[in-house]
Amino acid sequence: MTKKIRQYLAIFGNMKIPPKYTITLEMLEILGKIEAIRQYLLTLNIPPNVNQKIQRISLLKSSLYSAKIEGNPLDLENYKRSPDKIKKLEIDNIIDTTNFISKLKIKKINLSLIKTLHKITMNSIHYQAGSFRREMSAIFNQSGVAIYVCPPPSQITQLINQLINYINSDKEKFPLIKAFITHLLFEKIHPFLDGNGRIGRLLIYSVCQIKNYQFKPTVSFEESLDKNKNDYYYYLDIGLKNTNDYLFFMLQTFFEQAEKLKKEIEKEVNAKTQINLPPRQEEIYQIIKDHQIISLDFIKRRFLKVPSRTLRYDLKKICDRGLVIKIGQTKGSYYKIIP
Repeated sequence: MTKKIRQYLAIFGNMKIPPKYTITLEMLEILGKIEAIRQYLLTLNIPPNVNQKIQRISLLKSSLYSAKIEGNPLDLENYKRSPDKIKKLEIDNIIDTTNFISKLKIKKINLSLIKTLHKITMNSIHYQAGSFRREMSAIFNQSGVAIYVCPPPSQITQLINQLINYINSDKEKFPLIKAFITHLLFEKIHPFLDGNGRIGRLLIYSVCQIKNYQFKPTVSFEESLDKNKNDYYYYLDIGLKNTNDYLFFMLQTFFEQAEKLKKEIEKEVNAKTQINLPPRQEEIYQIIKDHQIISLDFIKRRFLKVPSRTLRYDLKKICDRGLVIKIGQTKGSYYKIIP
């Protein structure tokens, strides 16, 4: 065993859970802004169809960007029609796990839950889905140099149990602070061979869920984390030593995405006319609206499992509402948005 590894093991044995931090005035200000948005959205009279649409998109974006942070190339445009089954499965599994979390009724996190989150997220992707790693692991930079040696397998259960005790304790009254501290510590423990980043971010939602601190619709703040990925990794790296800096970054990032969600909802709610289309027709309409003019073949590629006859029916209904105009009478016809 090298001197460097012995030093790392000594650090893990003394890993402070939770790390030392203080709630600054700047943090309190951001927490207040976030809570104001949360309460505003909870009391806002959002039409059911608008709420369902935004929640569906937010959940998809949250899952897409969480996978993208880990290198998945899919985006909103190519997700549904991607031929790469594994890349698509990575996103589908995160969606399934997030839906699982949203239905949790428990008031405390436990070891079984953490393993279940991993089992769902890594289902049909990794052979050790739901099991802690049984070998040493490290985090490498782009040059292939180990920049962080993870705790040995013999310490994983002990460290995770300490983390669980912290989550279930009353040591921190702000759910978001506790959720972000949980994410930081989980990434440092790195209990699984693969999928730690995805599970760590899902634990943020899990902690908020059991602490009854939900955003409805979901704040897809993974989008902002991906946008600021270099900063995200930097603050995770220094998080145990400079926990306040890490917390400020996470709070600011979450606030920016919550503010963006608020504006998107207001734009939908304050629209002069609520279209009130069925979900699939609404999605087709939004696609045409985004592209201005599209062909039936384009729509077919976005809805591979829906029969052509059904899609033509949906398009006719949208045209009948005066929202879209059909150009041409043959199979090569196009559909154009009506301003």
